[in-house]
Amino acid sequence: MNLIIMVLWLYIAGIAIYPVGKYLKGRTGYLSALIIAIPLFILLSMYKVAFNGPLSPYVESIDWVNIPSFLKISFSMYLDGINYPIAFIILLVTCLAAVYSVVYMEHEEHLNAYFTLYVLYAAGMLGAVMSYDLITFLFFWEAMLIPSYVLIGVWGYGDKRRVAYKYFLYTQLGTILIIISVAILGVFSGGDFSFTALYGAASYIPPDMKLLIGALAIIGFGVKMAIVPLHGWLPEAHAEAPTPISVILSGVMIEIGLYAVIKIYLPILFSEWVVADQSTVLMLLGLLSMYYGGINALVQKDVKRLLAYSSISQMGYMFLGFATLSPIGVEGSVFHIVGHGLMKGLLFMVAGVLIHQVGVRDMTKLGGLAVKMPVTATLAVVGAMGIAGLPGIATFVSEFLVFSGSFASPSGYKLVILVLAVLGSALSAAYMTLFIRRVFFGPLPDEFKDARDPGLTMIIPMLILAVVGVILGLYPKLILDVLAPSSDFFLGI
Repeated sequence: MNLIIMVLWLYIAGIAIYPVGKYLKGRTGYLSALIIAIPLFILLSMYKVAFNGPLSPYVESIDWVNIPSFLKISFSMYLDGINYPIAFIILLVTCLAAVYSVVYMEHEEHLNAYFTLYVLYAAGMLGAVMSYDLITFLFFWEAMLIPSYVLIGVWGYGDKRRVAYKYFLYTQLGTILIIISVAILGVFSGGDFSFTALYGAASYIPPDMKLLIGALAIIGFGVKMAIVPLHGWLPEAHAEAPTPISVILSGVMIEIGLYAVIKIYLPILFSEWVVADQSTVLMLLGLLSMYYGGINALVQKDVKRLLAYSSISQMGYMFLGFATLSPIGVEGSVFHIVGHGLMKGLLFMVAGVLIHQVGVRDMTKLGGLAVKMPVTATLAVVGAMGIAGLPGIATFVSEFLVFSGSFASPSGYKLVILVLAVLGSALSAAYMTLFIRRVFFGPLPDEFKDARDPGLTMIIPMLILAVVGVILGLYPKLILDVLAPSSDFFLGI
C-alpha cells in the first residue's frame, strides 16, 4: 500500500508540523522537506512499476463508499507512465522549495502554520495525480485549493487578499463545470467512478453528449491551466504569492489540470474529438496562449510578472502537445510538464533571490548583478536557456516532441499552426534574453555594490533543479522510458 501511505503520510505529518513548528520556528522548513522527501524516495524506488503503462497501471484501492444500486467510490491510488513523471516533479519541487523557504521566509510570522499548509498543499497535488477514482480526484483537486488560497492571502505581497480571492473565485467557477461533467460521466458509468469503469462506458455515451462533456472539461480545467482566455487570475496570483508558492503554482500546480484532461477525459472523448476534428480548435487555443503569454512577458518590468506570463506561454506548449491527439504529442506534453517544472521553479527561485538579497523586482532598476552574484547569474542563465528551449536541457526534448506530434495526422491547418508554434518559440528566447540582460548585465547601480549570492540554503535547491534539468536534457531516456507506453494510450479503450 505504498501509494496510499505516501498520501496519508503527507496529511498526517503535515498536521503534526503545526504544534512541533512552534518550537522549531524557522527550521520547520527542514522538517517539511524531510516529510516530503520520504514519499519522494518511495516513488523513486517504484520507478520500474511505472513501466506497466497507462493500460495496465499499478493500483491500490480501498472501498470507502459502496452502495451497489447507487454509487461506488474507492480510495484508489495508481502509478503508470503518465502520472509517474508528474508525481516525481511535484515531490521534487515542493521538497526543494521547502528548504528554500527556510531563509526566504525567515522574517515572516506563524511559520508553523505556513509549513503546515505547505505540506497539505503538496499532499493535495500528489493525491490528485495518483487518484484512480474520479470522485477521489475531485476531493484532492479541492484539497489543493484551500491551502494555496490561504498561503497567498496571508503570506503574499501587495493586495494579497484580493488576489487570493480572485484566484479562489476563478478556480471554483471552473470546478462547477468539472462537477457537471463528472455527474454526466457517472450516469453512463452506472455510478462507478473508477477510471476503468469510465473508460468502459465511453462507447455508451452519445456523440453530442461527448462534445458537451469535452467542452465542460476543457473550460473547467482550462481555468486552472490558465489557458487564454481563462487566464485572468494567474498573472497577479503568481506575482503576489510568496516566492516558494510561486515556484509551486507555476512549476507544478497549473499543469495538474492538463494531466486530468489527458488521463481522464482523453481516452473517453478521443474518438469523438478525432471525428469532429476538434484537435484544430484545441491546437489554436494552445497557440493563442503561447503568443499571448510570450508577447505580454516581453513588456513586463516586474521579474515575477514576466515569469507569470511566461507560464501562460509555456502552458500553451503543453496544451498544444495534448491537442495534437497523437501519442508523441502527448508524450511531449507530459515531458514538458517535467521540464517546465524544473526550469520555471528555478527561475522563480532566482526572482526570490533578487527580492531577498537586493530587495528590488523592477528590472528597470537592476543591472550588472552577474559581477556580484555569479552563482545566481549562472543558474538564471540555465533556467533561461531551458525556457527558451535550447539543446541540452529537458525542455528542448519536450518541445521537439510537441512539435513532432503535429505531423501525426497532418493537414493544411495543422501545418500552419505548427509553423506558427515553431516561430513563436522565438518569443521565449526573446523575453528570457531581455530578462538576463536587464538583471545581470550592463552597468551596476551604486546601491547594489554590496549585493552577493545567498547562502547554500537557497543556492542548493536551485542547483539541484538546474542539474536535474540538464541530466534529463542529455539523457531523456529516464523519462521517455516510462512515457513510451503512452503510445498505446488511445488503443484498446
